[in-house]
Amino acid sequence: MRALRYWLLFIVLFTLSNAHHAEAADGRGEQLIRHWEIQWIRADGVNRDRPLEEASAWAASSAGQLTRMPADASGVWVRVQLPPTASYRQPALLVNRLYGRNLSVYADGMLLHESTRSVRFDVSKLFLPLPADTDAVTLLIRIGTTEERAGVYSAIRIGEFQSLTAGYIRREMPDLVLGGGMLMLGVIMLACTGFLTRSVRAFWLSLSIIALSAGTLVFTYSPLPYTLFEPRTAWLPVAYDMALFIAAPAFMYFADTVFMGQYPFYTQLRHVMGGYAALCFLMLGLYAWMPDRFGPGYDLVTTTILGLLMLAAFVITAVLAVIVTIRGNWHGAVLSGGIFVLTTAAAADLAMYYFKDEPYDPILWKFGTLVLLVALIVILSAKIARDHAAVIAYTKEREDYNRRLQRAEKLKIISDLAASVAHEVRNPLQVTRGYLQLLAEQELSNRKYYDMAIEELDRAASIITDFLTFAKPEMEEFAVLDIADELDKIYAIMSPHASLNGVTLRYDVQDNIRIEGNASRFKQAIINFIKNGIEAMESGGEIVIRAYRQDGQAVIRIRDNGSGMDEEQIAKLGTPYFSTKTKGTGLGLMVTFRIIEAMNGTISFDSKIGKGTEVTLRFPAVHPE
Repeated sequence: MRALRYWLLFIVLFTLSNAHHAEAADGRGEQLIRHWEIQWIRADGVNRDRPLEEASAWAASSAGQLTRMPADASGVWVRVQLPPTASYRQPALLVNRLYGRNLSVYADGMLLHESTRSVRFDVSKLFLPLPADTDAVTLLIRIGTTEERAGVYSAIRIGEFQSLTAGYIRREMPDLVLGGGMLMLGVIMLACTGFLTRSVRAFWLSLSIIALSAGTLVFTYSPLPYTLFEPRTAWLPVAYDMALFIAAPAFMYFADTVFMGQYPFYTQLRHVMGGYAALCFLMLGLYAWMPDRFGPGYDLVTTTILGLLMLAAFVITAVLAVIVTIRGNWHGAVLSGGIFVLTTAAAADLAMYYFKDEPYDPILWKFGTLVLLVALIVILSAKIARDHAAVIAYTKEREDYNRRLQRAEKLKIISDLAASVAHEVRNPLQVTRGYLQLLAEQELSNRKYYDMAIEELDRAASIITDFLTFAKPEMEEFAVLDIADELDKIYAIMSPHASLNGVTLRYDVQDNIRIEGNASRFKQAIINFIKNGIEAMESGGEIVIRAYRQDGQAVIRIRDNGSGMDEEQIAKLGTPYFSTKTKGTGLGLMVTFRIIEAMNGTISFDSKIGKGTEVTLRFPAVHPE
């Protein structure tokens, strides 16, 4: 986006600089001629080789004025009085815009310049050196054409050859830069089409075609390429016509996609425009084959009728863009706004082209196209940022899913083992424990060893109990639990144990928070988290338990300021036989995970080394009623 802003700023400053130089021409010793006389060249050829001398045959004309050529004319003579040019080292003449295909320039009867253009493009420039003369010179310009307009449109500039050379190119540079930039953008987008999915490929391809066709139209409508590529210029008007035929259907397909096909009549109009574009290509082939025979029909089909169809399509698209902007989201508003600016500008160009008394060169559509491309870049930038965030979120979701899947597989294995082995193992353990108690009463000298053996058997029995709990959580009896009441009971149970270890329990619990679950198992899970927090603070500390309602959920947060864990350790929590405690098995936390899941809850951990751990439990809340 920053590069785009710099590029737009460069274009604006370049255009303003161009206008400044045009207004300041007199300050550099250049002279501007804004008034001259014209005489229409009659079709019968009476004044074809030289104009009529009668004063009544000439009519006054000036810069910015261009009347339509009469039906019985084949061109125009332009007569202008040039000032003395002896003060210039290399005098030259520059006309930035005139209309005609065949040019002949005479100074006091001497031929200075002659050019013939075989292609149907009548926008021209005239730049030629002049002889240094101390007297005023009468300059005659003969302009021949088969179009409906002919004549000099811009002011005639007299000055040094070197300084006028820059002005000869500078005026057309914005069009060349804009057209070349659009073409480059279209080529890059077209090259990226193969990497897209089928669902967005057609939409992206239409954007590529719009950029390519718009760039071709801007580039080929400038008169400078016809001078640069002389004499091989036949491809320029053909490229212009083909781009014009393609632009309308591609643009309407793009607009229909933005409108999400909500308007069936617009979709049908798009199909009609596509069919008419095919007819225009057929007429182009026939015209290239037999230009004399199919010339009038080609003009009617590809100029008059096509222009009216495009005008109607642009007006309809602009109206629909306003409707979509009002109804749509932010992206739709930006995109529809760009479409509205382009269609309005293009419709205004076409309206002035058909209904203005004097010939008109469409120019507004260029700025409309630029606005649309800026809107597209804004939308694509936002979409790329949104897709990037979606990819990151999807990656994290997949990691979490894979972690849960691995954990589920391990839990299933443990459940199966617990169901088949736990009962068989616990029975001999109980028998062994009973015999050890009898022996301990008889051999008092070895009592401490028997007590240690019994303690280890009890720990083994506890592990077996965890296995059985995991295999069958025994939560057939569900009831509505009041979080405040349950945490009060847990506080009464755990306060003495916490005090013995130098840990303070602090509660911050809202009232009327209820969930559905098993009270016994809920206590078991919360107590397990509190015990883990106490054991993580060897030098004492504080455990804060908060409970509140948020977005229809009951949220319980248990935070300690113990040793904390890193991300790798957090990812392994709930894994069999993983524990941060020296004698821990990890099975207690596995059982806790199973209990929370059975109550339709979720668990998340936030921990930093040296700063403690916070456990967040979320359960579906039950309405107080």
